[in-house]
Amino acid sequence: MNILICSVGRRVQLINYFKKELNKVDGKVIAVDCDPTAPALYHADRFEIVPRIDHPEYISILKNLCHAYKINGVLSLIDPELTLLSSFKEEFEKDGIHIFVSDKNAIDICYDKYLTHIFLQENDIPSVPTYIDLDVVRQDLNEGKLTFPLIVKPRYGSGSVGVQKVTNYTGLLELWEMTDDLIVQPFIDGSEYCVECYIDILTKEPSNLFSKRKINMRAGETDKSIAIKDPILIDTTYKLIEALKPSGPIDIDYFQTKDGYMLSEINPRFGGGYPYAYEMGQNFIKSMINNLNGIPNASYDKYLGDYEEGKTMVRYDHFIIL
Repeated sequence: MNILICSVGRRVQLINYFKKELNKVDGKVIAVDCDPTAPALYHADRFEIVPRIDHPEYISILKNLCHAYKINGVLSLIDPELTLLSSFKEEFEKDGIHIFVSDKNAIDICYDKYLTHIFLQENDIPSVPTYIDLDVVRQDLNEGKLTFPLIVKPRYGSGSVGVQKVTNYTGLLELWEMTDDLIVQPFIDGSEYCVECYIDILTKEPSNLFSKRKINMRAGETDKSIAIKDPILIDTTYKLIEALKPSGPIDIDYFQTKDGYMLSEINPRFGGGYPYAYEMGQNFIKSMINNLNGIPNASYDKYLGDYEEGKTMVRYDHFIIL
């Protein structure tokens, strides 16, 4: 059994986990990236350099690699590629290759941050207020419904790229005139939390779950975090899963405020902090291998929470010489 992981970038530890689990079943992890200096490439069993995802032949190249390496499953680690892969999911399935990505409707909802907010509102899930109309922002500021500082970010961004904090209307206007497709959100003064799940592709139910409070962030990823168990947070997550109907790995971010948890972002892929979940016993990769073998995983018992609360993860850098 072989799995192809696209756009691997710096996700070395994740590649090592895939390699470890696949090698147990005589499988291989094949890594691809458009950047030959992407560190994770050099930790896979095999790797290939591919064009950027917007190259017209990109999907054809992936298909050829799948046939050359006898690939059973494919996944990507970056948000923009999820939309692309979801459009070709059925086409790959015809060749017996499963793409671990949610259906296109769910991907589109998650990738578009304004659409995420609308979806959450429609499903009565508390979310961070999100604006795309500057006139509405101005009106709510004048009426006191919104106050500075504000957060301005790309509507379709990922990895905290382009996120800026503005403290006055002049700064907001300058950003708005400089860049297209921005959203405005209030600055939330509260602790950040994350829930990571694996949604079984056969049963459509969560088979793995891990939640943590973020202590420190760096470059858009969790640098330090502590394992937690909160029934309210888990119930909110299950409500989201029931409404969104995702598939495979999913990473969900929350703020905790005086009014309770507020969902801020949904990433329908492996989150950057997944190594913590793996080390705490939430083996998404084993669940994926089971699914590729046609074996459904047992549904996660959200009232049991089979990991230890209170342990802290701290991350650090390493390097390789090419």
